[in-house]
Amino acid sequence: MTSAHDFDFNQGDWEVTNRRLTQRGVGSDDWEVFPSSETAQVLMGGMVSIDESDFPTKGFKGMTLRLYDQAQDQWAIYWINSKDGLLQPPVYGRFKDGKGVFAGDDMDGDIPIKVLFDWSATDTDTPRWSQAFSYDGGKTWETNWIMEFRRPAS
Repeated sequence: MTSAHDFDFNQGDWEVTNRRLTQRGVGSDDWEVFPSSETAQVLMGGMVSIDESDFPTKGFKGMTLRLYDQAQDQWAIYWINSKDGLLQPPVYGRFKDGKGVFAGDDMDGDIPIKVLFDWSATDTDTPRWSQAFSYDGGKTWETNWIMEFRRPAS
């Protein structure tokens, strides 16, 4: 069952290895690999989770805002990018059996897409997040970004 403490694992500082497709939606298998760092907080008794990510080699920062809705027993996850400062449409979902799955609708440029976030290994020292887009209404999915987290060395 989902709870207000699902994102407690994310609290604190992280070093992240990012793998991102260089081109989305064209069947590419060319991945770029780059570092980032993240600092996350859990607020309001676990009902709010925020983080700020710094992508120094890419020249931008990002922020994730996660809000737990007790009545719906689900999370809404929003993304903000320092390049444009716009709050992106949310994905909604929950954790079940240690895996978090969150889905929503968005745009990739001028193309409507479905978006899927996947959180796994959240009970380990190396959680993993991935993002996939569907350009055909959810029939097929293309993973386009993977983030592998680890705690900074002391």
